[in-house]
Amino acid sequence: MKGKFLPIVLVALLASILFAEQAFGGAWTVPKYKVWAQYYMKWNYAKAVFSNEWKKRTITSIGTNAFRSQEFNQIQEIDFGVTDWLNIQWGMEHKSSTWKEYDRPPAWGPMWSEFTRKNQGFTNVMLGLKYQVLKTPVVVSGQTRFFIYPGEYGVAHSDAAPFYNANQPVIGYGESSIEQRVLVSKKFFEKAKFPCYLNLETGYRWNNRHVCGGWPYFAETGVWATKNVILKSELDGYKSHDGTGSLNEQAYGIWRIGGIWAILAGDPIERKGKQFNVEFTYGKSLWGKNATAYDEYVIKVYTQF
Repeated sequence: MKGKFLPIVLVALLASILFAEQAFGGAWTVPKYKVWAQYYMKWNYAKAVFSNEWKKRTITSIGTNAFRSQEFNQIQEIDFGVTDWLNIQWGMEHKSSTWKEYDRPPAWGPMWSEFTRKNQGFTNVMLGLKYQVLKTPVVVSGQTRFFIYPGEYGVAHSDAAPFYNANQPVIGYGESSIEQRVLVSKKFFEKAKFPCYLNLETGYRWNNRHVCGGWPYFAETGVWATKNVILKSELDGYKSHDGTGSLNEQAYGIWRIGGIWAILAGDPIERKGKQFNVEFTYGKSLWGKNATAYDEYVIKVYTQF
């Protein structure tokens, strides 16, 4: 029985990008006494992984059965403007993961239509501060976030220890983290017919419980197609600091494209004016190491009051 589930466990470990999801907002801060609230939903679908050698491989090419991985993430986040330059942040993430096997050997039991495994739970609670330090010629802010994981979600905290829930997809290592980022933003051609903007982020993440630290990076650019519609593209990535832990030596890069519908015609980038916005993006994993090769669909609804 143990050998029977070994390939399943290995695939399940690869089948989750285990770092906390982010709600990116650029270097601009929420104005004093204003509240910015967001509900974030993301659907992931995958049938391939990136190996330890950064090679993209279908599940069947690494000696396991045909396999499909799906995830659904929900994040609620609230930012409050203590001052025009200082925001308090709170967020919470819930993740559910499902996988199925196809062409399962009869000796192993049920076929794929019956052989489905699921896992779900709250994977982190976030507390943070965002503080703007420069307004011109570019906007520069710092962001410090604390991520608290409320439980065990798949594996033990040691390579030598047995797996928990070995027949379920992994949705987290149960680690808590501190992340420090620098955010740089700039709007261009503000008085032109098609204004545009650029957001850049990078920093470092410290994890406990044997999980490697690492460097997050993010770049976003967009253009106002109309007063109410912004077209945008993102590159979202992470590179683990190998050797700083025994678990989760991983890297990935995801490219997204989509748009924002500013229903109340406020500025969702600088967070000015009345805000109620709907955002949709499609993303695809471009590269990775020990990570899932996902296609993803993201919907965000956010407001400011």
